[in-house]
Amino acid sequence: MALKADVESDIVKTVNTSLTTTERNDGTIESVPDPAKMSYSEGLYLPSTYLYADMRDSSGLVGIAPADTVARVMKAYLSVSTRIIRSNNGHIRSFDGDRVMGIYAGPDRYTRAVKSAMQIKWAMNELVQPAITKQFPSIRNNNWQLKHGCGIASGKSLLVRAGFRGNDDMISIGTAPNLAAKLSDLREHPYNTIIGGGTYKQLSREAIVHKEENMWTGPYDFKMGGKNYTYYKTSYRWRI
Repeated sequence: MALKADVESDIVKTVNTSLTTTERNDGTIESVPDPAKMSYSEGLYLPSTYLYADMRDSSGLVGIAPADTVARVMKAYLSVSTRIIRSNNGHIRSFDGDRVMGIYAGPDRYTRAVKSAMQIKWAMNELVQPAITKQFPSIRNNNWQLKHGCGIASGKSLLVRAGFRGNDDMISIGTAPNLAAKLSDLREHPYNTIIGGGTYKQLSREAIVHKEENMWTGPYDFKMGGKNYTYYKTSYRWRI
């Protein structure tokens, strides 16, 4: 009976209790709320850019390598991706297996997110892959290659704290996080960075052109939730 009472209490606190929401204008503030400092009945509408960095073929790695090796490779991918996201003033708000989500706020968030994705590709190719190939015989002998995808999309999203104390997280509601996650799932190697059309239109020149050549191809059509969206993709990297 105690569990039933707790569940009924959860329903009252969520379904039957309205959210108190605020809205941030798209100004100069680059911070993203810390879920630990939000109440469960509070929400923030935030103009933001989402980046999902997703490691590919972890199942294939499980098939050829010991569990200890798989764990160390996944930790390397997530640690390096997280460090790069943070270095560009992105805020980590979620890990999901071999995927990490970064949120960017502020007026230049589009370019900072794209720079992060391109830097992740450079780091994986030039630093992480050589290290894991040298360290692990199972990866070296099977010629396993660390591939990944980054999906990026922008828009206004609602950020709320969900769960209960000690077992909670911040969740994002809106087109941007959903589209970024879906774009990260596209398998279009070597085009590892895929961005929504709205993000592309807001990029600075340094994130679009390299040696007077457009680094991006597109637009391409993508359907999600019964609506049509456009995206662009690139195979370029950004040295760190």
